[in-house]
Amino acid sequence: MSIKNNSKKEEKINFVIGLGKSGFWAAKYLRGMGKKVIVWESNKNKELTETKEVLEKLDISVCLNKKFLFDHFSKCLNQIESVVVSPAIPFDHKTILKLKDRGIEVRGEINIAWESLKNINWIGITGTNGKTTVTHLLSHILRENKLCAPFAGNIGTPLCKIAHSTKSKKIDWLVAELSSYQIEIAKFCIKPKIGIWTTFTADHLDRHKTLENYFEIKNSLLKQSEFRIYNFDDKNLREHFKSLSSGIWISTNPNESYLNHCDYWINTEHFIVERGENLLSLKNFKLKGNHNAQNLLLAVAAARKIGLSPERIKSALLSYEQLPHRMETIYQCNELEIINDSKATNFDSSLAGINAIKGDPIIISGGRLKSGDSIEWVNIINKKAKAVFLFGESSQTLKKLILEGGFKKDILTFNNLSEVINYAYSYIKNNQKETLLFSPSCSSFDQFKDYEQRGDIFKKLIHKKFNKEIYAH
Repeated sequence: MSIKNNSKKEEKINFVIGLGKSGFWAAKYLRGMGKKVIVWESNKNKELTETKEVLEKLDISVCLNKKFLFDHFSKCLNQIESVVVSPAIPFDHKTILKLKDRGIEVRGEINIAWESLKNINWIGITGTNGKTTVTHLLSHILRENKLCAPFAGNIGTPLCKIAHSTKSKKIDWLVAELSSYQIEIAKFCIKPKIGIWTTFTADHLDRHKTLENYFEIKNSLLKQSEFRIYNFDDKNLREHFKSLSSGIWISTNPNESYLNHCDYWINTEHFIVERGENLLSLKNFKLKGNHNAQNLLLAVAAARKIGLSPERIKSALLSYEQLPHRMETIYQCNELEIINDSKATNFDSSLAGINAIKGDPIIISGGRLKSGDSIEWVNIINKKAKAVFLFGESSQTLKKLILEGGFKKDILTFNNLSEVINYAYSYIKNNQKETLLFSPSCSSFDQFKDYEQRGDIFKKLIHKKFNKEIYAH
C-alpha cells in the first residue's frame, strides 16, 4: 500500500501494528474517535482476512503480510500521530526505537484505553502466576454484589473494547489483568486505585533480559497504584518486603514470623483472618491448592478495601465457578480423576498444581521450554509422581532433568498429546492409578496456538478415549 506525501497538510495517521484482539479494538476505538487508522499485520490467513473485511467496512485500511519495518514508514513520517503496537512486539524492537528517535509516539492498546477510562476506578492485577484467577474471582465477587465490575485486559475483553462501549461510564470497578508486556509499554501511565501483585518468579526473560528488569516492570504498576496488596507467601516478594511501596500483605502460612507482617491470613481452623479477627470460613471454597488459597486472600483483601462485608463476600464465593484449564477436573469415575492444568506454562505454576494433588499423580508435561529454575519442580516430581509422560519439543530435555534428579519410576516420551493419551489409557487401565494430571510446565507454542487450544485438545482426546468401556459414567 502506498501513501502519497503531498505538500499540503494531510490528515494525521494512527498506525496499529498487529491484528489480534487488542489491535482490532484499538483500531475500532481510534476510528470511532474520528481518527484515520491504518492497520499492519505480518501474517495472513482466513481469520485475518475476515477481520480485515470487518475493519475496512469502517473505513480502516488493513494491510496483511506487512512487516513492521521502519523503511515502510519513511514516506509518511510527518503524517504519523501515533503508532500502536501489539503487546507481542518487544519494546526494544529496532523499528520502535527508530520511530521514537524521530519523536513519534509509540504506545500500546492499554495506553489508549487509559485515556478514556482513567476516571473509572481501576484494579490492576499483575504477577507471574495467579493473576488471571485473582482477576476473574474478584470480578465475580464484585458483580455478585451488584457492582458493575467487568474483567478485562490480558484476560477476556480488550481494554479498548471497554473504552469503545457506551456502557463504560456505568462501570464501578474495572478489574484489569495486566501482563508485563502491557505494563512495559504503559510504564508510568496506568494509575490504578488498587494494585495487586500475586507472585514473582523467573519468566519471559527472553523478552525482558534480566530478572531485575522483569521485576521493575511489574513493580512500576504497584508504585503507581493508590492502594497495594502483596502476597507474602511468594519468596521473591517477601524478600523485597522493606523496599516495596507500602501496602497490605496476605499469607496462607500460620507461622508467626509471617503473620507479624500480614493483614490477612488463614489460620489452622481454615478461617480467613482479617487483622486478628475471623472473617469467613474456607469450608466451601471450591478451588484446589494452596496457590488458590493465596489467590482468594488477595481477592478478599481487595473486596474488603472496596467495602464489602464478610457475608456478602462469602455469598459470592458460593456461586463461583473456576476458569477452564486451571486445575480443572474434566473426568471423574470411581477412583480415577483427570485434571487439565494447561495454564501451567512454567515450572512454578506446574509446581503449585502438583502440590495441590493429595495423592501421587501420573503427570503429563511438555511443550516449548521456558527459562526458569527447574530444581523444585524436579524435586516434587521425584517426591510425588507415580509416572511421568513427556511430549513435544522439550520431552528429551525434561526427561534428562528428571532422571538427573534421581527419578526411578516410569518415564516415557512421546511426539504429541494424542500418543500420550493413547498410552495413558492402557497404563491407567492396567495400573488403576487415581489421578492423571496434565501439567505441561512449558509454553504451548511448539504444537499449539496457545494454552487454551492445548487444553481444549487435551479435553477432547480424554473424552474420546475414556468415555467408554469400564470408564463410562
